[in-house]
Amino acid sequence: MMINKGKSIQDLRISIFEANLFYLFVGLLLLIVGSYVQKKEIFLGLIITEYLIILVPCIFFLKIKGLPFRRTLKLNPINIKQVLLIIGITIFTYPLAVLAQGIFVMFLNDIKEVTPTALPLPRDGFQFIIGFLILALSPGICEEVMFRGLLLSSYEKIGPRKSIIIIALLFGIFHFTILNFIGPTILGIIFGIMVHKTNSLYSSILGHTVNNTIALAIGYYMNRYQQLLDKMMIDDIIYNPPASSEIRSLVIAVLFFICCIYFVSKMLNELEMEGDGVIEEGDYREGFNEEFPFEYYNLDYDSLEASFENYPIHENPSPNSVLDKLKYIPVLAIVIIFIMINWFNFFL
Repeated sequence: MMINKGKSIQDLRISIFEANLFYLFVGLLLLIVGSYVQKKEIFLGLIITEYLIILVPCIFFLKIKGLPFRRTLKLNPINIKQVLLIIGITIFTYPLAVLAQGIFVMFLNDIKEVTPTALPLPRDGFQFIIGFLILALSPGICEEVMFRGLLLSSYEKIGPRKSIIIIALLFGIFHFTILNFIGPTILGIIFGIMVHKTNSLYSSILGHTVNNTIALAIGYYMNRYQQLLDKMMIDDIIYNPPASSEIRSLVIAVLFFICCIYFVSKMLNELEMEGDGVIEEGDYREGFNEEFPFEYYNLDYDSLEASFENYPIHENPSPNSVLDKLKYIPVLAIVIIFIMINWFNFFL
């Protein structure tokens, strides 16, 4: 295992404070610049948002830190079995996220009537392809590089469970609307688990892209068959089904979502890392602990320890240090902004 000379182990990773500061910076860019360009022209605004506001700063930040892109972002290949499992997991997670989001919006409607903001939906094949590139593939790449790539890699030192949940919450908040918070948070947890189990960012990129494509396809067919759907709604209003039919529909819906949970859990258990997890020459993995044993990466502990003797290893900061106390301040600032925006938009 090789480590760049002149760099300590601490230098070869992103601290939580740095990651949170970066999150604040990109969040402010999104609110100030992203919202402006999206109001001017939605598709061009989304391209600017995803690539210039999210992806480019991530690449620039990693470049400044001198971090290897492949290892930091976990750009490791995934096999066919993993691809099929990821697609299946995403398909069965989608209705769960939609249901949770729908229930949450219904709860908000009891307080005040709210209307989710809808993106323009495709009406033909060409618009569908454009929509796929802008609404599905671009967020799948750019947002995953930031959240399950850069941010998750910095939080891994606190443990996989905590880091996955925190990054999922940051992902939900990043949409800056309470109407689209629960669904992305649930999806963020699933995407984080995928990355942790496969050690590959490609898994969450694929999952994110598939999820957005499903939503795009549903919107496409709803647009295409709008007249038929309107007729069905009118027929439902004219024909009032008996209570027994409503109960039967409710039971079927509950069974369907139980099946979704079962299949998601089953396929996540089947998902595993490709190969034996050997680190290639020149790569490194931070956070050497019991969760990532040396044997797992085919490393010899004695040679690893000997190689560290030639390089300075900074001690972890004390829990009482000023930096440790301030590291979550940038996130707190975004949370306050999130609360204020939604309070003014929906409750005043």
